[in-house]
Amino acid sequence: MSASSASPTAETIGAGRNPWLTWAAQHRAILIPYGLILLLLAAAAVRAPGFVTPANLRSQLVLASYLGVLAAGQLLVILTGGIDLSIAWNLNLSAILLTQFTGGGSPALAAVIALGAASLVGLINGLGVAYLRIPSLVMTLGMNAVLAGFTLVYTNGSPQGSAPAFARELAVGRLGGQIPYALIFWALFSAGLIFLLRRTVFGRSLYAIGNNREAAYLSGVPVRGVLVVAYTLCGLFAGVAALLLVGYSAQSYLGMGDQYVLTSIAAVVIGGASILGGSGGYGGAIAGAITSVLLQNVLQIVGIPFAGQQILYGLIILLMLFVYGREARVRE
Repeated sequence: MSASSASPTAETIGAGRNPWLTWAAQHRAILIPYGLILLLLAAAAVRAPGFVTPANLRSQLVLASYLGVLAAGQLLVILTGGIDLSIAWNLNLSAILLTQFTGGGSPALAAVIALGAASLVGLINGLGVAYLRIPSLVMTLGMNAVLAGFTLVYTNGSPQGSAPAFARELAVGRLGGQIPYALIFWALFSAGLIFLLRRTVFGRSLYAIGNNREAAYLSGVPVRGVLVVAYTLCGLFAGVAALLLVGYSAQSYLGMGDQYVLTSIAAVVIGGASILGGSGGYGGAIAGAITSVLLQNVLQIVGIPFAGQQILYGLIILLMLFVYGREARVRE
């Protein structure tokens, strides 16, 4: 036996002596956001003990579920190396269509129209990126401007109608008076999306495209079709998030999606996904969504002004990008 084969490497020795450290190093991208959740809860408990109560934590999780659904669509796009900046007004238009058509007809039909419109926007984004080769940043930013203008004209600056009963029940209702329907929906939604990413050809194709689009194409991956489906699903999830937010607020209003562009991207990035594509998962995005919601509330509890909150929020996102980016360079 040669000396090279007989002598164990440092990595092998470390793995044999402390398998926990090896496992933690391999799963650092998902452990970091869950660690942040614990730190934020500890900070909130010190500053405002009443914050860390079962009832309030349940409310925080419900709020995170709305963001989590929106972040799911953003994750699909980011995995391919793209980004969707049109979700703000796509969500807004879908919410307005839901409330206005509910007032004039069947709530079920209104939901179909709202989700269909959101999916159509995503489909157009996907066609532009996949077939016209328009950069996703340009395509979706332009689409967002178009949607904003169309929505203002369509509503004349004053959306009408109210949330349908089923949307309010889904967003704020509780099973047995205890378990929020929103959390049940999020759990089922999460399980389905995790299965899609880990166990299907479509999920593996997303990662392949994000790592190397040319190599994925040469390997037989239908790159254009996968991109179109990814953007369409992103649009659909924006519509689902709109349904939940309308149910939560009981109405639609202009600008209701503006705050979710940065937070949806932040949830994905904090959750360990590479902004360049090819790595990440929805398990991390779940933690990212919870972290984003807790961070906003903890900063308010501490008494930091809104401007300071935005600065700290941005710094944390940049820090996560640095940590995960450095980890990728080390692997290379």
